[in-house]
Amino acid sequence: MTNLRESQEFKKGSLYTRSDIYNLYFGEPLPLKGTGNWTSGYVQPANSKDLIVFMNIDVAGKSGHNYPNKYNSQTKTIEWFGKTNSHSQQPTFQKILNKEIIPHFFARWDNKQREYLYLGIGKNFQYEDNFPTKTSEGKDSKCLKITLNCDDSENILLSDDQSINDSFNFQMEKHLEEFIIENWNSLDIGKEFNLNEEYVDKRRKKFRTDTGEIDIFALSKDKKTFLVIELKKGRLNDKVVGQIQRYMGFIKAEVANKDQKVKGLIIGLKEDLGLQRAISINPDIEYRIYKISFELFKK
Repeated sequence: MTNLRESQEFKKGSLYTRSDIYNLYFGEPLPLKGTGNWTSGYVQPANSKDLIVFMNIDVAGKSGHNYPNKYNSQTKTIEWFGKTNSHSQQPTFQKILNKEIIPHFFARWDNKQREYLYLGIGKNFQYEDNFPTKTSEGKDSKCLKITLNCDDSENILLSDDQSINDSFNFQMEKHLEEFIIENWNSLDIGKEFNLNEEYVDKRRKKFRTDTGEIDIFALSKDKKTFLVIELKKGRLNDKVVGQIQRYMGFIKAEVANKDQKVKGLIIGLKEDLGLQRAISINPDIEYRIYKISFELFKK
């Protein structure tokens, strides 16, 4: 394939419907008909180097298949089963092995739920052909069993040369989000801004734009400035600048009035030079580095 678009960025720990993901690639909702593999277990969006994997865990899919997919949240290990009669020599799995495509894993634990939890990008694949399974009619069949890791974060454990008060990482961005929201009033941004729950989808706890979900959305106490906050549990790079600019553009066009400003705040564990350069020419965006420490006291 040629002229492939850049890999889509998803937020680990966020919820997406199939239609949400389709819209991110094609700018429109998932059509009711003619969608092909978009209603199956995995699909490669046209002209993309991404593979989108939809996993049902502990429940049967809409087709009646009940593959024993598993996810261990502690080890970030996935057991994923291909479609009936799948095997490791098929083009899709060869592309994964050769790193020609990027596999993104989404999971749900209830087949009545339309949304899937984004687990991350898979790596360290191990294949096992001819794994016994059942068809939707209950007949004996075989498929491909795949074991992999799905954690592209930095190691959250302290290395030997780090002190007990060094910063540590959050396992998922939603944990960082929950921490900031719960401690909002004690943070310096909480003195100037209020969490803007008026626009947030109460069920999803997110503000949705036409290009993705805003992590935290706030409005200044004088109601003159909207603040779009993008969270990254790990290292920050210049890609996140384009992401937050898209969200800010949506707020400016669809929410703010002509007298209201829109600012952006990026929060993460570390920054790189690319981020610093990109931020330096946009005065409406800044970034903060989070650091959490703890101490043990003898009483």
